[in-house]
Amino acid sequence: MRWLILIFGLEFPAILAFLDCLNREPSDFPEGSGDRRAWLPWLGVAFVLVPVLIGYGIVLGYYWSVVKRNAPRTS
Repeated sequence: MRWLILIFGLEFPAILAFLDCLNREPSDFPEGSGDRRAWLPWLGVAFVLVPVLIGYGIVLGYYWSVVKRNAPRTS
């Protein structure tokens, strides 16, 4: 049972990034809907590779190029 909780805990950020990508408008991506279609398979690969800690690089790349880009600026 501990392994299931550990695996789910590792997969959780990749699942949320995939769902975030599905629910974002194409205008939120730097190059529109083509960029969104390109991110979906990569986030699927990240879902598979998260247990060996490689998928987190893909999830972080998605965060910096899409999520952080659309965050409101504070200053």
